[in-house]
Amino acid sequence: MPEPDRLPEFWKKMETFYNTMVAGKELFNSIKCPVLVLSGERDMNAPLATVVAAYQMIPNSQLAIIPNAPHTVFMVNFPAVWESLLPFMKQ
Repeated sequence: MPEPDRLPEFWKKMETFYNTMVAGKELFNSIKCPVLVLSGERDMNAPLATVVAAYQMIPNSQLAIIPNAPHTVFMVNFPAVWESLLPFMKQ
């Protein structure tokens, strides 16, 4: 972190962001670039139904669900994440 003394300020801004942001149909429909929605099947932060709903609202999106993986899917099963990313990035 380039300015470690500002870490409390960062956390306060993150708290405000998460407590005020509305991620709904209007926001998701406004996304113009290709999106890969990737999640672990057992993500407790974003349940599967929520992830699928977001995917369905984003135009030009693809969905990848990594079986039996939690929120930390990148750390738990990076090979499966990479196999999901490669075809998306080649487009």
